[in-house]
Amino acid sequence: MKQETLWSLVGSAAAVAAGVMARRAADKAYRHEVGEAPPANPDESDVGWRQALLWGAATGVLVGVVRVVGRRAGREALHRARPGHGRRALRRLGR
Repeated sequence: MKQETLWSLVGSAAAVAAGVMARRAADKAYRHEVGEAPPANPDESDVGWRQALLWGAATGVLVGVVRVVGRRAGREALHRARPGHGRRALRRLGR
């Protein structure tokens, strides 16, 4: 397996794990602020529009941001792990 493919898989796994943790954190924050569990299914008729839209938007943004950060961290780790990275960095610094 190519090193880039391996790190792509690692980055994706990190992004998914970070997304799950972000979702759990959002759930706890919602319970703390509102005093009840967030809507399990915002499509149900007993969930108001405002509550459904706010929960969907908040979790979507949070999980999306965390997944991007996870993938970027994986990509940067791949870049640092490549041979010769240290020499290029020193050349950019003028050494």
